[in-house]
Amino acid sequence: MQNPKFNEVWYCTRSETGYEISMQQIANILKINSFSALGVALITISMLVLSMPVSAVVIDQLYEAEIPVQDQTRKTRHQVFKKAFQQTLIRVAGSSRVLGNPLVDDARNKVLKYVSQFRYRELPQDDKTPAPVQNQTPEVVYTDILWIKFDAQAINNLLRNSQLPVWGKQRPETLVWIAVRDGGHRYILKQSDKSPIKDEIEKAAKLRGLPIRWPVYDDLDKERLSFLDVWGGFWDNILKVSRRYQTESVLAGRYLWAAEQWQVKWDLLTDTHQQYWAINARELDLLSTVGVDKATDAVSVKYALLLKESDGGKFFIDIHGIDSVDSYARAMAYLQSLQSVRDLNASEIGSQGVRFKIEAQGNVDDLKRRIALGKFLQPVNVQVTTQQSAVDDVVLAYEMRK
Repeated sequence: MQNPKFNEVWYCTRSETGYEISMQQIANILKINSFSALGVALITISMLVLSMPVSAVVIDQLYEAEIPVQDQTRKTRHQVFKKAFQQTLIRVAGSSRVLGNPLVDDARNKVLKYVSQFRYRELPQDDKTPAPVQNQTPEVVYTDILWIKFDAQAINNLLRNSQLPVWGKQRPETLVWIAVRDGGHRYILKQSDKSPIKDEIEKAAKLRGLPIRWPVYDDLDKERLSFLDVWGGFWDNILKVSRRYQTESVLAGRYLWAAEQWQVKWDLLTDTHQQYWAINARELDLLSTVGVDKATDAVSVKYALLLKESDGGKFFIDIHGIDSVDSYARAMAYLQSLQSVRDLNASEIGSQGVRFKIEAQGNVDDLKRRIALGKFLQPVNVQVTTQQSAVDDVVLAYEMRK
């Protein structure tokens, strides 16, 4: 009995459990047509999709918040819902412009419509610390943590209707260089350090959904970058050393303790612009929040999308070098993981690779930026030929990075 042949194309779709790969596509790639071989191939795919390497950091808890509370009363819970709602909107939008928007302010008063889940967990006794208060009011002790999860679709719709952007889960890392002069001490904060300054920066970055990376500042770094380089803002040297970490942007801060307060100067350098600001204060949390907030607002501009019902388009992407189930599954899973992608299928398969048809929010430049963020594909300059796309269709060409 002859092995069965495939006579129709089944496209890849995304389900709750993963990716259903077209059997015809796999058969074409592997030049096989036996069900036994395909069975092995499909098992391999399920393993590969789960271990897909993506350079961009994925923020999974974008629509969640945890806030300490002093009791479990309805009044306190409603107040915390509002606070968590504001934090979540700013984190998802990637922009502090959320504050003061009339539609957002109105939604904040109807916050229960946006809450999908919440629960309490008791704080350990040692963590039940007094809440920060002003004017020496009686101490308030936190007893529990209130975890809230908001409806992602409802949040996105609110931002879209408010003409505010949405920043997806895949976000670029920012490398952080901090030079500190504290009395007679001066040093650069590194990955292995324990420091109140570092703790506050990390806390602020987590709240805003900004992935940050600390330099290891080992002998290799020290040979090329000194404390004075960071302190003096010598960006040529800073950038040379920063290339090692392959981050999207670089944030440099100079902390000086003088006159009973911290004097902090910040610099942010992205691939499009440089931004500078300064602040003086005694409180480390305030200093770190201001620094991280401005950095996040600037970094998100490149990637956050203004969503509209009519927004989006259809594009073709040629990916060269797909010659196995492994490479096919990786490419399909990566494209499907892009936040702006609405629909995806493989439209043509050839000896050099696969052409994917994508429906995505935003324009072609938005799509290019998201593809570049993952560092999974690199653009190639090739002659584009097609049987299915029209002359005016946008066709992008990439190859998988080795």
